[in-house]
Amino acid sequence: MKIGCLFQTTLLLGIILLLVNGTGNINALIVENNPFYGLSNDEIKIVESTTDDNLTKIKLEYAPTAFQIGSPEFFKATLFHGNTDKIVLHADTDIVISKDGKELYKASNQFSQPFVHTPNGIVLSSYNFPESGQYIITIKILGINFMPVNPRQVNFTANVTDSNEKYLIDIGR
Repeated sequence: MKIGCLFQTTLLLGIILLLVNGTGNINALIVENNPFYGLSNDEIKIVESTTDDNLTKIKLEYAPTAFQIGSPEFFKATLFHGNTDKIVLHADTDIVISKDGKELYKASNQFSQPFVHTPNGIVLSSYNFPESGQYIITIKILGINFMPVNPRQVNFTANVTDSNEKYLIDIGR
């Protein structure tokens, strides 16, 4: 009898929390629309570049290429050793988006940390571009295998253009 009451109370509290928080949670929408979770049919574009010291290759994937103004653009950065297909494990990274020399977004700020740690060499992120223009997307590497490294990075240029109440994005090196 006590187990039945406990179950009913837990169920009731769960329903109350759902009603209070609602189903319009922005995080749920980001996951639902993120093409890297397999729930979207958006075409994923790929651009690759290597750090200046040739120690790390970064594959930057992004989608969608056309999105509603105010909707997020999704990024996936995968780190590889040099020009191989061997993934960098346990990397301390950051994704920074800037425009006209001003930093607009830093992935690590979402976690109040100095960097984002990725055990599998893959970093997922999203950003709502506020307006059309040219942006710089910087992928930084600050540590590998729990050891600090001389910071290295790759800069990608993102051109965001306004087209019929949508933004079009094209990213290159």
